[in-house]
Amino acid sequence: MRRTTRRMPAVARRIGLLAIAVALVASSATLASSAPSASAPQVVRDTETVYAVFEPDGTHRETIVVDWLQLSGAGVAEIADPGAVTSVESLTEGFDPAISGDAVRASVEVAEGEGDYFYRASTEQPLPLDVEVVYALDGVEMTPDEIAGRAGHVAITYTLRNRLERTEVVTYTAGDGTSASEEVTYTVPLLCIPQIEIDGRTVRDVVAPEGAQLAVTGSTYTYAIPMVPSPEASATIEFETERFSLDPVVISAFPTLPASPDFSVADDLADLRDGLSGLRQLSAGHLAVVQGMREGLAAYDLSQVSGAADGLSELGAGLTQLQTGAEQIAALASGQYLYLDGVIAGLDPAAYADLAALPSAITSMTTAASDLASGTAGLVTLLDGQIALAEQAQSLGVAALADAMIVAGRYPADPEAQALVATLGQQGAILSALLDGGDLGAGYVPGLRDTRDQLADVAAGLGALHGGLQALETQAAALGAIPGAMGDLRDALVLLRDGGMVGGEYLPGLGQTVSGAQGIADGLAQVNAGLGDASADLAQLEDVPALVAELDATLAALASGGSLEGTYLPGIDLTVKSLAETASGLEGGLGDIRAGEALTAAMERAADGYDTFLGTPEGARGTLTFLLRLDGIGE
Repeated sequence: MRRTTRRMPAVARRIGLLAIAVALVASSATLASSAPSASAPQVVRDTETVYAVFEPDGTHRETIVVDWLQLSGAGVAEIADPGAVTSVESLTEGFDPAISGDAVRASVEVAEGEGDYFYRASTEQPLPLDVEVVYALDGVEMTPDEIAGRAGHVAITYTLRNRLERTEVVTYTAGDGTSASEEVTYTVPLLCIPQIEIDGRTVRDVVAPEGAQLAVTGSTYTYAIPMVPSPEASATIEFETERFSLDPVVISAFPTLPASPDFSVADDLADLRDGLSGLRQLSAGHLAVVQGMREGLAAYDLSQVSGAADGLSELGAGLTQLQTGAEQIAALASGQYLYLDGVIAGLDPAAYADLAALPSAITSMTTAASDLASGTAGLVTLLDGQIALAEQAQSLGVAALADAMIVAGRYPADPEAQALVATLGQQGAILSALLDGGDLGAGYVPGLRDTRDQLADVAAGLGALHGGLQALETQAAALGAIPGAMGDLRDALVLLRDGGMVGGEYLPGLGQTVSGAQGIADGLAQVNAGLGDASADLAQLEDVPALVAELDATLAALASGGSLEGTYLPGIDLTVKSLAETASGLEGGLGDIRAGEALTAAMERAADGYDTFLGTPEGARGTLTFLLRLDGIGE
């Protein structure tokens, strides 16, 4: 049997839209709470369901808002619900709202401490979302009328544009620990879920967008596609069809940020930055001592030392100062070595190992949420079928009861006619209780419609959970690189401490620096002792200038790098520069993380604050849901 989709007459369509909107509002009753009773009634919650109707190509046709006002208190309340509306219709008996100025106003009497009031309004207020749908057959774009009923490869692209752009200044802690401010522009997060139904009897080879969730009911494929336009998002579904037709597409939209990344790693990076800064300060002190020693050597003129016996004692004093400086270098390098050793001990890559397993865990949770959402959606569809059968039986029973009552009226003395009327009336009551719930003598029994609506809420919640887990799964993928990065950093610090091969050349470590500086001090002590022992032989002083020159070259290489005995030795200034650049890079990255955290917080606040489309009465809390319906395409 081939299914044909036709557009309903305007009156029937509006009645259908109204019924859907009222059902959706009523199903969210469990989400609302009432404030304690007050002396005078007041609106405590304003729940808006915005139902917008579009042509198949995304051209907007009309917008209807079903507003649910919850009051708490006792007595007479004057309701003033702000909003630019063009018409208003009550959906609650005894409630007569009317447009007055820029608000919908009504006077109601709340007798039992709380009350629920519904009304339907038409509005021309712009929607926060623009919808565009492009249809292509075998690569050629076509209008809905042109593509209807044709065969071939169909591609349908849905594009959503978020019009809720915001600009604000966010404040956060920069990488250097100071307070920073930045102007950011973003869109209020809207989680949008188009649901596309495809007749599996006339299509094959369906290629759904990445992340789409599939529910199969009989021969109908239902694809739910989570999208977060920021400011724009597109999704394309493709398939082969024998005769193209498409049921109406419903896009649900909720103001929410589906997932938020974990910014706790910023604290660990801040600790690492502080450790590197401490190392840089130690290395800078080390460099200052070496440079001071060279300046001390340059202050002495040793050109005439071989002929100046009187200068022997002065030279001895200078060498003693050099020996003291070398010992200071050894002490500083030793402290730097211990400090670096402590930092290395604190860098345990295993502490970050759990981060690598996080994406896999989130993937498992995403799959589970998808399975739950698909199963629940299948139950909803099953209940839809049961409700349709019960409604058909109820309609037939009503018609039979009317006929029976006519017969009973004509033959009032006929007991069988009277019994038939009673029996059909009882059957009608049973079917009504089956559909909407009721008490048939054995206690209250909930109806099929209530059960279906609760399952639909569960399915929608599971779909939103799955969308949030998917976004979190994408963002968590980068965390797997952290353990390796921590291991690389630890290896680099071990190389700085113990030495090793870098770029094919050997880099001495801080331990060797300690030994070298101590060796210089010991050598200077021996030279000084030798000068004392050889004070009678001034000829030995001829070697002093060359020795001091060699010592100066060694100190120069230690400070700024150079070649000693055929081996290149990086200088302490390179260590200072490298540590400073590393710390600076960490500061920049840490600042970016903090700025991202501040932007995410701003977007979450904006989503929480977008709780009304038309406006809420003073003091009331708002809840907002959008349902965008695109007309189907028939043969």
